[in-house]
Amino acid sequence: MVAMATILIHTGFAQVNKGQWLVGGNAGFSSSKTGDFKSTTISFAPNAGYFFINNFAGGLRFDVESTKDKFGSLGEEKSTVTTISPFLRYYFLPAAQKVNVFADASYGFGSIKGDESDAVSVNAFQFMAGPAIFLSPNTALEVTLGYSSLKMEGASERTNTFQFGVGFQIHLGNAAK
Repeated sequence: MVAMATILIHTGFAQVNKGQWLVGGNAGFSSSKTGDFKSTTISFAPNAGYFFINNFAGGLRFDVESTKDKFGSLGEEKSTVTTISPFLRYYFLPAAQKVNVFADASYGFGSIKGDESDAVSVNAFQFMAGPAIFLSPNTALEVTLGYSSLKMEGASERTNTFQFGVGFQIHLGNAAK
């Protein structure tokens, strides 16, 4: 019984400490309409990271974003953007908080492929921040506001996007106090 209580106490304090693993991701959805033009985007971004020091993690994120644009009677076009992005994440409050606040930055490389086109290289950076609401000592629900900027090879302009997302993170492993 004492051993179980010790494990639970240690786990409760191991949310964002050095030696902890971070596994999870977020998902997003957007839809817009202007006249006969309609656009729908679904995104999914799983990630894995490691806390190198207390409150500070780094890792990799794999982003997939699928968009369907309808041009009224002119038809529709689908495209998919995939990127792999190293990320850095910082939690501002000490471990063992029910609610913590984080900021996350990433820079990725990948491609965009449309129905009628060959794949084109892209690079993108993203910043996001928000609360991490710990539903249990090791599982957090995240609500994020973010900004991303994507540039396609050969394009003169970047595509800049403000984003809202929801995700989960699971904090695993033995953490140093």
